[in-house]
Amino acid sequence: MYDEERRFSWTDLFIKVIIAIIFILFIIWLISLPNRKVSNSSKTVNANIFAENINTMKEAGRDYFTVDRLPKNVGEVKTITLERMYKNKMLLTLTDKNGKACSAKNSYVSVEKKDNEYQMKVYLECGKESDYVITTIGCYDYYGTDACERKGKSDISNDTDDTNDTNDTDDTNETNSSNVQYQYSKTVDGSWGAWSAFTNWLTTSVAKNDYTDVETKVVNETTTGGTYGKYMGRATCPSISNYRLVLEENGKCTYKGNSESLVAPICPDLPGYTGRNGFTCSYSKSTTDTKDPVCSNLSGYTGRNGLTCNYSKVTYSDPIDPVCYSVSGYDFVSRNGFTCNYKQMGGNNNYTLSYQSTGSGEKIPADTSQYHYEVKSVTSSYNCVGTCSIKWVYVYTIYKKTYKPVPTTTRSAVCNVAGYVQSGNKCVKKSTVTTTQKAECPYGYSPSGSTCVKGSSITTTQRATCPSGYYTTDGGCVLSQTNTITKNVSCPTGQKLSNGACYKAVSDNETKSVTYYRYRTREYIGGTTDYKWSSSNNDYNLLSSGYKLTGVTRNIKEEK
Repeated sequence: MYDEERRFSWTDLFIKVIIAIIFILFIIWLISLPNRKVSNSSKTVNANIFAENINTMKEAGRDYFTVDRLPKNVGEVKTITLERMYKNKMLLTLTDKNGKACSAKNSYVSVEKKDNEYQMKVYLECGKESDYVITTIGCYDYYGTDACERKGKSDISNDTDDTNDTNDTDDTNETNSSNVQYQYSKTVDGSWGAWSAFTNWLTTSVAKNDYTDVETKVVNETTTGGTYGKYMGRATCPSISNYRLVLEENGKCTYKGNSESLVAPICPDLPGYTGRNGFTCSYSKSTTDTKDPVCSNLSGYTGRNGLTCNYSKVTYSDPIDPVCYSVSGYDFVSRNGFTCNYKQMGGNNNYTLSYQSTGSGEKIPADTSQYHYEVKSVTSSYNCVGTCSIKWVYVYTIYKKTYKPVPTTTRSAVCNVAGYVQSGNKCVKKSTVTTTQKAECPYGYSPSGSTCVKGSSITTTQRATCPSGYYTTDGGCVLSQTNTITKNVSCPTGQKLSNGACYKAVSDNETKSVTYYRYRTREYIGGTTDYKWSSSNNDYNLLSSGYKLTGVTRNIKEEK
């Protein structure tokens, strides 16, 4: 009876745990239901915000592209960016689902002239989200103008609506009783191909979209506006020493020698010129020999720097013991010189057990340093002599401990004091004493800079001569009175002579910032296209489901 009350029921505990887990999961499921509804609602709201922004840009674009702003030639495209719309106060700032402003530079509205209509493209980029719609601007958009002269029935292309609508084409007389429907498309089950290589840098603007990736850079470029000659004044006759100007005619200058001028004779241009005495020119040529300075042969010589000899002597003093650092997992034992000895921490706790015998008793003996005891079985019996009590009997196994040798290791001691190095079994303080001596020059040589030199000289003379047109006198050279020379009029350095006037070349340069574009493209591969028709060109349900306007429209006749 007593054993049955003490017995633990594992089955009951397991059933209770399972019931608790099921209850917790049910509570979590109930809590998550509102969040799922909010998440789905948030996705729809975000899609509607993007669609509303595109529709806002489209309406602003329709107001901007009046008849005089539409492209004139087939294939011509005119574009207005979202940034320019802001500057023209056409609309307020567009923001994405997170309240951040959409890209004003990358977003735009463009109109391209086709054969019989205009095609408007509205591209919007907000953060990582971007998309565009294409609509056709026909006669119904600019009625009463010559912007579009579409006549007859409207052409419908790519009509893949599954419904069998026999009223898609209307007679001209019934145009006013028709309703316009807009075609949407969505490509599914496809994938984007790899990007192509980037093109070369171009100055032509390129728009970024799902199919085109665009990079830009701004370069400061200098353009030359042209070079012209600036008038600096009339050309003049140059001044010539010892000559006087006697005539200037037709750009020619005539000079005659000055009879009173006396000039010095001219010495030949030779090296070593030392001076002139009358018509005698003196020259001197020096010769030099160099040798290295000599340093005294003293111990500790470390080299020479010019005329300075350097010596260095190393001394050792103040011996101290090296230091043994601690090693992780080991205890320090002793040091022998620069060898540190360690043993593994834990002492003799590393041992193996071997079976010895089996014992029994009312308790298990405690482990000793030589033996280890493990319980093998436990039994009990009642003893009701006097009072009833339980007697426990333990059967245990006795194992003998056999200890393994304790692992040891060694490390090198170190000199841990700055300036000390190992010397034998001690650390000694190392110091260096430097001295200098002056180097000596060999006999006959003198110090000069960082070397020793010995010099000598050789002297020579040459006869001086008079310049051309001069004759020799005792006092020097006299200009001949009959000597006449001519020169052309000239302009200062850096100026050009033209028709007797001086001009300086001046350039007009202009520096401006130029934006360069390069792009790469990719294709959407495979997939199938699903088409839908709607009476609205801003159908939120289709846009939020991933459909886009194709630009194709059709007229549906009203029933009378």
